[in-house]
Amino acid sequence: MPIISQETIQKILDETDIVELIEGYFPLKRAGVNRVAVCPFHNEKTPSFNVNPTRQIFHCFGCGAGGDAIKFIMMYDNLPFPEAAKRLADRAGIMIQEEVYDAKYEAKMKGRREVMRLQKAAADWFYRILFKHPIAQPGRDYLKSRGLGMDTSRNWKFGYAPGDQRMFFDWARGEGFSMQQLVEGGLAKWRDENNPNRGAYSFFRDRLMFPVNNEMGEPIAFSGRHVLPDQSGGKYVNSPETVLFNKGKVFFGFDKTKRPIVREGKVIIFEGQLDLITAYEAGIQNAVAPLGTAFTSDHARVLKRNADEAILCFDSDTAGQNAAKKAFRILAPSGMLVRLALLPEGEDPDSLIQKHGPDALRQILEHPPEFFDFQIDRRGSQLSSGTLRDRLNFAKDLAEDISLVDDKMLQDSLISRVTVRLGVGEDEIRKQVRDAVANQERLEKSRHRRESARYQRGHAPDQYQNLSSDSASTPPAAPTVINNRTVRLLCKALLIDASTRNSIAASPIPKFFDNIAETELLITIWRADVDPDSHASVNAFISTLTSQDQQCINGIMNEDSATINADLAQECLQALNRKSIENQIATTKARMGGLDLQPSELESLGKQLLDLRGQLNER
Repeated sequence: MPIISQETIQKILDETDIVELIEGYFPLKRAGVNRVAVCPFHNEKTPSFNVNPTRQIFHCFGCGAGGDAIKFIMMYDNLPFPEAAKRLADRAGIMIQEEVYDAKYEAKMKGRREVMRLQKAAADWFYRILFKHPIAQPGRDYLKSRGLGMDTSRNWKFGYAPGDQRMFFDWARGEGFSMQQLVEGGLAKWRDENNPNRGAYSFFRDRLMFPVNNEMGEPIAFSGRHVLPDQSGGKYVNSPETVLFNKGKVFFGFDKTKRPIVREGKVIIFEGQLDLITAYEAGIQNAVAPLGTAFTSDHARVLKRNADEAILCFDSDTAGQNAAKKAFRILAPSGMLVRLALLPEGEDPDSLIQKHGPDALRQILEHPPEFFDFQIDRRGSQLSSGTLRDRLNFAKDLAEDISLVDDKMLQDSLISRVTVRLGVGEDEIRKQVRDAVANQERLEKSRHRRESARYQRGHAPDQYQNLSSDSASTPPAAPTVINNRTVRLLCKALLIDASTRNSIAASPIPKFFDNIAETELLITIWRADVDPDSHASVNAFISTLTSQDQQCINGIMNEDSATINADLAQECLQALNRKSIENQIATTKARMGGLDLQPSELESLGKQLLDLRGQLNER
């Protein structure tokens, strides 16, 4: 892996404000001098993600994730260290010079950059085809029929993928892209994956193309809509997953709508890309649309980072209501308040705006009922006079949804409403809710056991996978553990207090450290060239450690401790020296109890024991 000098890392961190950086991804709330948020790296409802603007670090007291600005980019954007550092360097206008060239790593990063270059070049080409080539007339006719003009098309950079594959492959060849690169980038597919010699075909043909961007507005994939009558395939076809694109984590349009979502504190979820585009152009901009896939917990985490309330604006038919229910069950555990906006029968957001104007949709979105209000008021009214079996089945269904709500007062209110509306026993509903909660807890414990087993076999938990370029091939070591509180305190003292460091670290590393466990990291810190008065210097040093040592140090740095000064550090060293002697005494006693010792050996060990006891009494 290329090595970036510690001096350059320190400069990058000096020029990066971690609070400003993280607030570019999701909002932070002030908590004294620090900032807090719901952690983006694990599921939680109470904020435990803490950002310290003084030390320029973040730390989650729930999952243990933590580090500096570079580490945050690594974890949030799933980048290896050099790429995360380069991104921040570009942001700060800092030139990076790598000290070591690693051909294998550079080849991997070059491949990633080439996939990114391919997506951008293809987006430009599809765009030109749509507006300049006769073959794209069906796409232009479709846009016209949907009331989407040139300004909208340019704003979203619509394109057109021609049905003639030769056009596409000739263009790609002229741009220097190989067939392998087209397949890796999701724009072509092998006819026979086991035999690439049989050739490939273009993945998108005769489709209106919508670029799918990352949060920086860079194209990473495409969604193609058919525009010809009787065209084979689904209405929408999305790029397959690549090194850049995971459809279970990406929303269409999020690069444009993120700031409006943060500003409003709530997000509207549409089913289709055109619904989102039409609404956005009409001024309803705090919205997203999933890419033709089921809602995932990753989707929920992305939204929870930016908003507290979600409005599901789905079709009013049975399929739309089922989709809304599935989305609720993913969103509710994240702690978001979920509402359901009911559209008139036969309408979607796009058609409603086209027929009646944006105010018609705004009125529906202005006061949408909570998800439970809709469930109970609409379906409950249909079943209130139905059979007891039907009502009990519906009550059981609702109980599973109620169990996802953590607020006990709200749970009680919902249970009472279900009881009254459906005419079923309250005790039965409460039992069903308890059973559903217990089942969820069992599933969660089972998941934790599986993750723990995977970790023991050398695999990191899901949220920490793929943080480095070689994570797939090299299982991570077990995390560094320091249980000795005195060692932990010294580690912290040497990193945060300059007078302490100048007082003790100028001396050689104590020999008695050899007789004490868990001092390896302390020795590394002792030897380091680090300035405790410069948080960038400290964070730059920490970034050179292994990920296991980084996690350990970040935890230590965020611990409450006694006021650190040189006198306290000296007391810690004396305590460790005493512990070293006690360890040697225990070892000597154990050796003296061994079998087959010669008298001379026993005498020598006895003298050692007396000497050690004398040293201990002097302390």
